[in-house]
Amino acid sequence: FKLYRFENMLYRMELSGAEIDGFLEHAVGPWFNTMADPGDHLLHFSTGESGRLAAPYYNFSSAAGISYTVDVSRAPGDRVSIHSLADGSPFNEASTYQVALNSYRGNGGGGHLTAGAGIPKEDLASRISWSSDRDLRYYLMEYLGQQDTLKARTELNWTCIPLHLTGPASLIDRKVLD
Repeated sequence: FKLYRFENMLYRMELSGAEIDGFLEHAVGPWFNTMADPGDHLLHFSTGESGRLAAPYYNFSSAAGISYTVDVSRAPGDRVSIHSLADGSPFNEASTYQVALNSYRGNGGGGHLTAGAGIPKEDLASRISWSSDRDLRYYLMEYLGQQDTLKARTELNWTCIPLHLTGPASLIDRKVLD
């Protein structure tokens, strides 16, 4: 319960490529500064509270299944570039994709689908093509109970660019967060 506090279900929703892009733009907007110099912060920290991020942690989202970059030298709303699907096949903003989301996001939590993707709140339920029978906590407990050892795995399917700005800034920000 400490690892996964919320009783979210797993949803499969139909989103267009353009909606996925809007979702991600909304997700990264409050998290990253617009950088002009390697001495700038990469992360957007709260003003007046050293080491505190400006956005709540639960409203950050990233995506698996696609390869993309976040260009922090660009203004919020114009930072995400989706390059391809994870298997290298083309990503098309006009195509429809099946996307896995928790029910908090799928019901409009955080504004990613409404403000970001531009889907009216009253239309969200019609986009759900499947929902799990039990909450994600149940499936997580079942999985953990079957494992002797857990090994963390990173996808490495997205990155912040340009590296000449983000590399030095990430080192600075790690010190702030420690």
